[in-house]
Amino acid sequence: MNKIKTLFDIPTAVEAIDPQEPRITLNEITLLSKMQAVTRYNLGASSIRKVAEDCGALVRIGKRVAYHRQTLDDFFESIIG
Repeated sequence: MNKIKTLFDIPTAVEAIDPQEPRITLNEITLLSKMQAVTRYNLGASSIRKVAEDCGALVRIGKRVAYHRQTLDDFFESIIG
C-alpha cells in the first residue's frame, strides 16, 4: 500500500530520496503553519501573527492557527507597490 507523503516526512537512513519525485514548495501551500510563514516572509512569529491579524490572513481551525498565504502575499505586495 502506498503511503501518502507530506511536506514533513523525513526519510530514515534506510530510505533514499527519489530525485525525480516532485517536492512541495511554500508557493503551493494555501494555509501555512507558523514556522512556514516565518520562513517564507523572514519575520518573527509575533510579527507574522500581528500582520496576519491586520490583513485578515489569520485562520483558526479549532485550536490550530494557520496563515493564508495568498492574503499575506497580496498584503506584502501592496506595501512594496
